[in-house]
Amino acid sequence: MLTVYLLDAVTPLGEPVWLLYFIPLVLSFWSGRYFAIPTVFAVTVLFLIAGFYLSPQGIPVNIAILNRFTFFLLFFVAALLLWWARGRQIRKENL
Repeated sequence: MLTVYLLDAVTPLGEPVWLLYFIPLVLSFWSGRYFAIPTVFAVTVLFLIAGFYLSPQGIPVNIAILNRFTFFLLFFVAALLLWWARGRQIRKENL
């Protein structure tokens, strides 16, 4: 995940590098820890904000904010769905 953040921080705004943050989120689904998905989500949101401030100018800032906010919403929904599915899987394994 740190690699994605570093890549996000050095690429200009407007490059959809932040889509790579989905990789650690999906991989956290197979973690043995129930709270891995929300943890990855929280850390990614922090990296997303920091990457916005550290990235060089590429597109107008208002469009970059809209892009990142849209990603945040999609990422939030994906994290909720994965966490729900993981919870069901854990409960099924414990039966």
